Amino acid sequence: MSYNPLDNFEIRDNTLCISGKSITELDDAGLKPPCFIYSKQIIIEKIKLLRSSLPNPIKIHYSIKANPLPALVSFIADHVDGLEVSSLEEMKTALATGMDSTNICLTGPGKSYEELEIAVKNGIVISAESSLELHRLDEIGTEVMHKPSVLIRVNPTYTQKRAGMKMASGSSQFGIDAEQVPELLNWIKDSCIDLHGFHVYSGSQILDAEAINYSQNKTIELIKEFTSTYKIPIKAINMGGGFGIPYFSKHTPLELSSIGKNMHSLFPIVESIPSEQPINVIIELGRYIVGESGVYLCKVVDKKISRGKTYLITNGGMHHQLAASGNLGQRNRKNFPVYIANKLNSPEKEVVNVVGKLCTPLDLLGDNLELSKAEVGDNVAILQSGAYGYTASPINFLSQPKANEYLI
Repeated sequence: MSYNPLDNFEIRDNTLCISGKSITELDDAGLKPPCFIYSKQIIIEKIKLLRSSLPNPIKIHYSIKANPLPALVSFIADHVDGLEVSSLEEMKTALATGMDSTNICLTGPGKSYEELEIAVKNGIVISAESSLELHRLDEIGTEVMHKPSVLIRVNPTYTQKRAGMKMASGSSQFGIDAEQVPELLNWIKDSCIDLHGFHVYSGSQILDAEAINYSQNKTIELIKEFTSTYKIPIKAINMGGGFGIPYFSKHTPLELSSIGKNMHSLFPIVESIPSEQPINVIIELGRYIVGESGVYLCKVVDKKISRGKTYLITNGGMHHQLAASGNLGQRNRKNFPVYIANKLNSPEKEVVNVVGKLCTPLDLLGDNLELSKAEVGDNVAILQSGAYGYTASPINFLSQPKANEYLI
């Protein structure tokens, strides 16, 4: 399947438009580069695609770590079933949206006692990543006279080989090893913990539907084994997410229809798992929901030729969009989709390097790219910048000016 990230956007008079406004119009309105602009329209379209492709009972949660901009989280909260958080600040952001706290889940290793206590007092579900966390939750529950709702995050034995970043199997800081879970299930029966269910997250940025289907099948198989043996009713199964988006030229979009069909086939198994109510099956997605909605804009402030190579020097850089630069020297660096935003269909092209203004050769936003011929004052757009962009970058590096973020 061919994929062009520009297809998500309108092009008017050779100029990129976001949510009906051209880059020029946005600049005139005060949305000046360097900045990130996120499209509400694209976010809604992605959520609608998920709803139409996956079984109706599936609960879609937004993983705030992908992009924690409060305005964006608040907007998404109105269109999804829950929120996944990984810090105290993200908990505050999630609670501020008005989302029912029972549909907010705190995940991640190394949670502090304070974070756990605040989560319990607010009725947030906690995904426990270690036996120590479980014992702390038991202690907190006893103190506040309120049983914490807890998911056991399981580190399974099966491997997700097709993930861009693996989050499970082998030795891991994430989750409790599957072989340790049975003993903890016996202990939980006499604890001050409400076992809400299980959480398994195998990996992220997966573009192979069959790989996701494999992980989901193994997850349900594992949870069926636990619940059949220990006869503990559960309320939820969080199957993680990992749905990827295309970043580079050889990437193809994830085939959602295959995932939807496989999920349908899993529901009879889920319905056979001990429960006092229908089990909520959750997928947590961040990148897939917001990644394609974001554009990072910066402006060409200098243009130079050095020994046969042309450089477009911008007022942005890796301190804003680290991932596009190759994450501090990626061995096999690949270019994100980069364009001259106000000259998209110009017939005059040139091969350039797009760089920022930091004093390091790692500050490279585009390497040996054929782009429309640009001059000082033109705008550079880097697409696929909605997830793990600004907040995942070293924004204080060299004390350069910050980038603004806008949701339109």
